[in-house]
Amino acid sequence: MGDSKAQEFLKDWPTPGLMASSADYYFNSYNHYGVHEDVLKDPVTMSAYQRAVKQNAHLFRGAVVLDVCAGLGLCSLLAAQAGAKRVIALEGQPELVSMGTAVARKNGYGPETIEFVCGSAEHVKELPGGLEQVDIIISEWMGYFLMYESRLADVIRARDRWLKPDGLMFPDHTKMYLALLEDAGYAEQHFDYFRSVWGFDFSAMKASAASEPVVSEFDQSQMLSSTACILDLNLCKCSSDDCFQMASAFNVASKREGKVHGAICWFEIRFNACHKPIAFATGPESPQTCWKQTALFLHGSPLNVRAGDRVKGMIAVRKLCEEKRNLDIKLSLQVNSGKPRLQYHRWS
Repeated sequence: MGDSKAQEFLKDWPTPGLMASSADYYFNSYNHYGVHEDVLKDPVTMSAYQRAVKQNAHLFRGAVVLDVCAGLGLCSLLAAQAGAKRVIALEGQPELVSMGTAVARKNGYGPETIEFVCGSAEHVKELPGGLEQVDIIISEWMGYFLMYESRLADVIRARDRWLKPDGLMFPDHTKMYLALLEDAGYAEQHFDYFRSVWGFDFSAMKASAASEPVVSEFDQSQMLSSTACILDLNLCKCSSDDCFQMASAFNVASKREGKVHGAICWFEIRFNACHKPIAFATGPESPQTCWKQTALFLHGSPLNVRAGDRVKGMIAVRKLCEEKRNLDIKLSLQVNSGKPRLQYHRWS
């Protein structure tokens, strides 16, 4: 979280309202085929994982690998294909454990090579066969905005429990970025229309509608400013709070005259332990992925900027309960020496 200003910014939040999402809804949503289909069909994300493993088969050959939040087990299959001696696929959903096991057997891998374990790193008492350490942890743990519905906390818990001191994390590094967004069309279509709904004034809904982060594909021409890194995590060392209780200052420059309708965020995933480091990014300037980008739209009127204007601010993220998918985001923006604009966003 860094300096004292970031620590202070992280403190003040509005009182949460009703949290409607339950642990059952949060975790059971992963049972749906469509959730996994989006990732499995993502050529950017999955090809990066495939290349990271294939091009570093010498690291996997003869190794004991733990696939955390394994889902249907694609990472487990990649590790076994690369020559891993044993792969433990840790997955919390019984339905996925059953289906993932069937997929592994269909591809010729018996339980001596790929073994699914139903549970989380928090609740599993021990790994099969009394395994106390693993050589490599691999996981496709990301969510929208990197953190929404992310399983990073479980990956970190597994790392601290079972990864040997000189073990490897795949991936081992991630960054998040922020830039200013100009998108009058989206704001008009999804927020401004509340001013007249079938002849009635629904404008009381406008602030609530704008408070929910928007996951969509944005064009690089809509990026109104330079880019700032707001999060830099070494997955071999970071804590869960480094991600889910974070605050970061940023300072960007406007590229041209325009109107700031919000901020846009995306992330980068890196496999730096590789012989040839591999990375992919999810920003507007990169090939599109299933993660898209996340926009935090301003409440009320946009901010006017000219070319060269400095826009500084802070962004903070907190997750109150690991078992729920709620994520709170606080954003502050200030153009040059103007009055700061502070607002809150929530994912339920």
